[in-house]
Amino acid sequence: MENSIGIIIGIVVVGFFAYQIFFKGKKVVDVPAKAPAPAPAPVVEVKKAPTKAQLSKLTKKQIDDLAKLEWGIKLDARKSKDDMIKEFIKLAKAQIKNDEAGGDDDEDEV
Repeated sequence: MENSIGIIIGIVVVGFFAYQIFFKGKKVVDVPAKAPAPAPAPVVEVKKAPTKAQLSKLTKKQIDDLAKLEWGIKLDARKSKDDMIKEFIKLAKAQIKNDEAGGDDDEDEV
């Protein structure tokens, strides 16, 4: 019985040294990581003038708010809805054309 315990301990010791010599001593070759994908090009938001169909679905108040908040355009709310839509589209297109030309003229600046 004592011989079998000694044999088991001997096998464990030999196995430990064999593991240390053959497996732990080897260096793992580092595989270089792939280069990161290039960052996507920045998204340039193209501002488009709203269409007559889009504006016709809105109330006069909503059209006026949209013109003020998103476009900085002041509309005359006393006009008819159709006239407000025409004026808004005309001024929005003019603003887009001015922005594309590189002009940065604000009506508020004096």
